[in-house]
Amino acid sequence: MDNLFVTILATIVVLGPIVFIHELGHFLAAKFSGVKVHRFSLGFPPTIFKKKVGETEYALGAIFFGGYVKMEGENPQEETEPSPRSLNSKPIGIRAIIMAAGSFMNIIFAIFLLWFIIAFHGMGEVSELPVIGQVVEDSPADSAGLVDNDMVLSIDGQRVSRWEDMSDIVHVNAGKEMQFEIERGDSVFVSSIVPAMQQVQTDTGMANYGLIGIAPSVQYQASGVFRAVPETFVLMGDIIKSVGLFVKKIFTSGLNKSDVGGPVMIAAMAGASARAGWAALLFFMAALSINLGILNLFPFPVLDGGHLVFLLIEAIRKKPLSIKVRLIAQQIGVLFILALMVYVTINDLFTVFG
Repeated sequence: MDNLFVTILATIVVLGPIVFIHELGHFLAAKFSGVKVHRFSLGFPPTIFKKKVGETEYALGAIFFGGYVKMEGENPQEETEPSPRSLNSKPIGIRAIIMAAGSFMNIIFAIFLLWFIIAFHGMGEVSELPVIGQVVEDSPADSAGLVDNDMVLSIDGQRVSRWEDMSDIVHVNAGKEMQFEIERGDSVFVSSIVPAMQQVQTDTGMANYGLIGIAPSVQYQASGVFRAVPETFVLMGDIIKSVGLFVKKIFTSGLNKSDVGGPVMIAAMAGASARAGWAALLFFMAALSINLGILNLFPFPVLDGGHLVFLLIEAIRKKPLSIKVRLIAQQIGVLFILALMVYVTINDLFTVFG
């Protein structure tokens, strides 16, 4: 029950700010551009709270996996003669800025989170020594009585001085009983461990590795306010690169089920990050914010990227697409998104609970 509460709370803590920041980007860009905003909602109906301030109604929905900003003239079905404060009355460049503002804010938010983590916590450096930083529960190492901060001195009489040397030996000896010489404090003892066979994703594909369920020791060193700035952009680049590789995989080799995650997986990962500490939770939030910011610019109907494509076509044709064409594209987009959500949710349930 405690884990469930932490998972639910962490999911709200992670998704709430990300969605809010994204919609705030659209909202502020619309307001500064003179577009009338009818509603700003964090979450989807059923609505649990709403209050009108000025011309805008602010709402909180019970389904917090999203949000929206309802602007005048945004819905093709409601399109009439544009008023001066309608979205459609604004120049194409202004409309493009409004559509892209949500993703822009997600990227800025992620940069701030990463800077904060690096400045005041540090990203951590993995120790090269064969010192155990964490023992996985119910793993062979756990069953053998190994604990955090134990140091592996040798395996079957073969001395090991680096973590990489130790892992290389373990990986090729799945199912074989091995004698681990362990140093704990001032004492040294020998423990028998049988590495379990497990499939692991590598650069060249799936491979069978022997694993005993331990992780290396990680040291954290806060970089400080100023030194964290360049380190933040290096890390930001690495995350964006990983998103790019994910996108490339979609259009080349295709995705495995394990590559796709939805609401259930996000909740599970948020809970795990929260239990790992505040820095892990903020890093997960930053990575998710970057993913949302980039993937939301995909040229697909319903997403912001789809609206940008409509604007590009309008700029080329010197006139917008017909209402009928836009409606059909959006309906197809909605059906696809719903089908995708059903798929990833079912996949999540089998992955997390199967």
